Amino acid sequence: MRGNVMKKEELLKRIGSVEQIGGVRDVILNDGKAKDVRAIEINTGKLRLTVLPDRCMDIAQADYRGSAISWISKTGITAPQYYEKNGMEWLRGFYGGLVTTCGLKNIGGPREDIGLHGRIANTPAEKVSVFSDWIGDDYVMKVSGEMREAVVFGENLVLKRTITTKLFSDEFTLEDTIVNLGFEEEGIALCYHCNFGYPLVTEGAKIVNVPSDVADITAPIHGKTEECIGVDYADSVVTVGIENDEMAAFITYDRANLPDFLIWKMLGESEYVVGLEPRTTNLGGQRIVDESAQVMVKPFEEYKTFLKFTVKEK
Repeated sequence: MRGNVMKKEELLKRIGSVEQIGGVRDVILNDGKAKDVRAIEINTGKLRLTVLPDRCMDIAQADYRGSAISWISKTGITAPQYYEKNGMEWLRGFYGGLVTTCGLKNIGGPREDIGLHGRIANTPAEKVSVFSDWIGDDYVMKVSGEMREAVVFGENLVLKRTITTKLFSDEFTLEDTIVNLGFEEEGIALCYHCNFGYPLVTEGAKIVNVPSDVADITAPIHGKTEECIGVDYADSVVTVGIENDEMAAFITYDRANLPDFLIWKMLGESEYVVGLEPRTTNLGGQRIVDESAQVMVKPFEEYKTFLKFTVKEK
């Protein structure tokens, strides 16, 4: 029954295994440039998420009751060994997905020493763990892992990520902790490139809680180029999203450690996507993150962020 949430005992009277209606499945992709990429599929019975431990524990496909909410680019999922670091070549492995992490040293355009959006999105996770079990009457599903960005004579940064949801839920949380394990203060930059696509993004849909002159979503336009629009918020906690006549998806985040926000609006043919991007820094019109735009983290200190994703039928 749609929307029906039962207590543990009543539910177990009706099923032999939680896998009948949801749960977590750990799989390996086996074709093309995605060959050998590990994927963890999370199914709440409403939301389905594909988490990629080999790609920074980022989230590729996401759908709600079988309807896609994420955008997948023409590249499709690519294994980390196809990462190209020079210039704009990062885009050859940018499959989009619901969440692509940019950082930890760059979230903007390419520099001489580092390519577009940094290295972290192509970094495989260590210490990956999967939890799926009953806690009281809640069947909780949690995946976690750690990504290390380090270099001899340089930084030693670890990004620890946990994604959590539960059976019958229409929401999940993403919690990150960046730890500086070096003995020098390190600058970091972090952006959550959250990419929403068709059929959530469609003609007549709107971006919620943004200025009215940028809220409208049109049909795909031939020859359309991307727009990047900064939005300033005063509230300490921000909820922003996309809604159409049938459904809506929202991101809620705390501005304490993600004070800046960018809309990436690309309403072209084939590249038909709206990106909602909480991030640590405003580039001030610059496409390149230099040291002045980084957040400084002292030795052994932590930098924490928290996002909640919610999807609703209308």
